[in-house]
Amino acid sequence: MSVAYELKRKRAELVERLQQIATEQIEIQGLMGALDRVILSYEPDYQPSPTPGSASRERSRKVKPSSSEVKAAMNGVNKRQAVLEVLREAGEPISVTDCAAKFAVKIGIASEPANLSDIAHRLSAVLTQLTTAGRVRQSGQFDGRKVLWEVAA
Repeated sequence: MSVAYELKRKRAELVERLQQIATEQIEIQGLMGALDRVILSYEPDYQPSPTPGSASRERSRKVKPSSSEVKAAMNGVNKRQAVLEVLREAGEPISVTDCAAKFAVKIGIASEPANLSDIAHRLSAVLTQLTTAGRVRQSGQFDGRKVLWEVAA
């Protein structure tokens, strides 16, 4: 094995780890948001403490730079083909969030939570189209609520 091959393999492992971390971050932020809403129902004066990265999230919600970045990057991409490739490469059923993280790497978009959320939203429509066409199928659920997707045989 060559040094370049080993370096590429190590880099691919690091990219995959970054995707997992980004996915976990999105999930944790969603859970924290849900907890904040429940706490607010018991304590109307409750002010959630800022979390790391929350200032940039708030700014991105107001300005929406990531949405235009994602839209521009996805504009010339055959989304159906790319999603099928991502699902094939995964080799196992994956969630929309995982698919979005892998898709972002594939087309060169930064794996920031706002970007991944926007990509996941767009890809869910593509997955629905591919399901209707018989190209992909839902393969159970993860955590009792997240649908897993795989290429239909």
